[in-house]
Order: sequence, then C-alpha cells, then structure tokens
Amino acid sequence: MKKYAEGAAAFLLLVVAGSVSAVGKTSADDGIPALLKFAEQQQVVAPAPSVAEKAPSASPPVAAKPKPVIEPRGDAARLSALNQTLRQQAEVIQQQADTVRRLERLLAVQATVPPPTEPAAVDIRPLAAALKGIRRAIAPPPDLLAMAASLARQQRIAGEQKQRLQQLSRQLAQMQLPPTLVSDADKQAYAAGVSLGRDIVQLQEQNRQLGIEADRVRLLAGIADTLNGKPRLDNAAIDGALQAADRALQQAHRQRQQTLQQDGKAYLADFAVRPGVQQDALGFYYRVDYAGSGKIAAGDNVSIVVRESLPDGTVIKDMELAGTTISLPLAQYPPLFRAAIGKLDKHGSITLAVPPELAYGDKGSPPAIPPGATMIYTLRVADVLPPDKDRQK
Repeated sequence: MKKYAEGAAAFLLLVVAGSVSAVGKTSADDGIPALLKFAEQQQVVAPAPSVAEKAPSASPPVAAKPKPVIEPRGDAARLSALNQTLRQQAEVIQQQADTVRRLERLLAVQATVPPPTEPAAVDIRPLAAALKGIRRAIAPPPDLLAMAASLARQQRIAGEQKQRLQQLSRQLAQMQLPPTLVSDADKQAYAAGVSLGRDIVQLQEQNRQLGIEADRVRLLAGIADTLNGKPRLDNAAIDGALQAADRALQQAHRQRQQTLQQDGKAYLADFAVRPGVQQDALGFYYRVDYAGSGKIAAGDNVSIVVRESLPDGTVIKDMELAGTTISLPLAQYPPLFRAAIGKLDKHGSITLAVPPELAYGDKGSPPAIPPGATMIYTLRVADVLPPDKDRQK
C-alpha cells in the first residue's frame, strides 16, 4: 500500500512538472507541497468563473475520483479545474500514506512485545532455611535461661534475708530501749547483763587482734534467741559451728604468736646493738638513760613510774601521763623490775627490752597484750624512802 501511494504521488508530480516550470520558480521552502503552491498561484492569476461555471466544478467526495468537466471555454478554465482535482487526489493519497505509516508503526510495536511466558516456579527452600536460622538466632540459649532462673532464686533469697534483717533490727531497737532500774532486782539483772557484755567485749577484742571479727547483729540475735528460747540452729549445728570457730581461733593464735615472736626477735636484735645497751643475766636488754645519785638500800621503799608499750609503739600503760606511782619495798618487786631498779640510783631511769618469757608469756594479757609479745618498759625511780617511812602513792 505504501509503495502504491508513493508511486501515485510521483506520477502526479511528473504530470504537472511542465506547468510548474512555465509559471516560474517558487519561493523558498516553507513546508508547503509544491503542487499545492502551484494550484494556489493558478487560482490567483486565473479569472474568477461565473456563477454558472461554478456549479459543474463542484466535485463529489475524493474517494469517487470524478473526472473534471471540460468546458470549451479556454485553456485557463481547464487548467484550473485540473489543478483542483489533482489537489483533492493528492490529499486523499496523503491521508492513505499517513494511515499506512500508522499501521506499520503499530505492527512494529506489536512485533517488539515479547510473547507471554509461563511464570517460573519459585524455590522457597532458601527462604525456609533462612527463617529457621532466624528462629535459632532469636531463641534464648539454655545457659541464659538457667542464669535467669538462678537470678530469680537469688533475688527471692535476698528478699527473705532482707525481711529477716528488718525483723532483727526491730527486735534490736526494742532491746535498746532503756529499761527502768528501780528495784534491786532490776539493778541486779542489769548488772549481770553488764558483766556478760564486758566478757563479750573482751572476747571480741581478743578475736579482733587475731584477725577474727564477729558480726555484732548476729551475735546479739543469738543472745536474744537463746533468752527467748527460740534458737534457729539445733544443738548439733551449734556445736559444729563452735568447734569450727575454735579451730579458726587456735590457728589465728598460732599465726599471731609466730608473727609477734618474729617481730619481737627482730626488735630485740636491733635494740641490742644500740649504743649503751647491755644484756642482764635474766635475759632482757637494758639501757641506763640516767643513773641518778644516791644508793638504794635493799630494804628501802622505792616508788617508781613505768611506761609499758609494744615494739610497734602501741602504749599499754603510761603512769607518767596518768600521774600515778607505785611504791613497794624493793624485795617485793618482781625479779624483772627488782633487777632493773638495782642498776639505778635514786631518781635514775632505764629502758628495758623484755622477751615474752620474762613478760606475759604465751598467754599474753588480753585484750591489750597479745600472746608471745615482746615488751618495752621505761622505768623511772620517783622516790626512795627508808623502811621506817613506808608510804605508797
């Protein structure tokens, strides 16, 4: 169809080529077909036909292609009718060519559209494996569940202990209320409690020196429960706990004694080499700080002031600071002090470094003096009186 339309248009152009050249050259190309321009020029130069001539020139629809009626009225009239017919035929041919081109484009578009294909089957196995892995990843591990259960159990135990502690605190607060001490029976009961408390304090201090510290809240709870007749441990458990505590105490005693002996020996060795230090026949070391003047007779009454301390500098007793003295006949002093006084004259002073066996021994003097302690004494003769003027301060 396209080739046919293009051939017809070419044929019509060849038919009118001669007439176009006779009229003259056209103007510059402005997009209007030359055939149409030629027809318009002819219409301008040709004389207007009469009314009678216009009726035969009206043509039916383009598709009928009627032949122009040639009137014997000259070449100009015939040429005008021919140009009009050619223009109409050219319009029809142009419309048919446009239709052909549209159809060709439509066919080309349809040719490029791929034919429908069957949908490919989807393999969901990778997706199922991925979901399974996600479930495993977000599932809590067994260890975490066990830890959560253990934590919940510990929290429950802590809550119970907190409640028990609050109860004991309330009981202790009630026990701490000051009781009335009106009757003799009240005073006697209170005095017994004081005596018991002193024993407990002394024991605690001894244990503290050995590195053993008893919890005071539980200690008081044990006393209160015993007095109320409601101990929370049976006799077997109590005996086992006391035996374990005694073993720990003995072990602490041995360790403490060994430490004190080592420290005491080190102190004695250091003191022995200091200037002016000598060793007595009893075994202690001494240094006369001031010899004094005036001999002390064996039967005199001697007043002395003593400062007692440990090798680490801990002061046990300081009679000088307290402003007190002790006065005894020289023969009544312990051998250690009698030997020390014998090295002085009146108002003299001396420093002693005494090993444990000449002092408090392995038992010590709790709570201040631990077992096996080396003792340091500073002794000053405050006064000396003859036997007939005995006095004590």
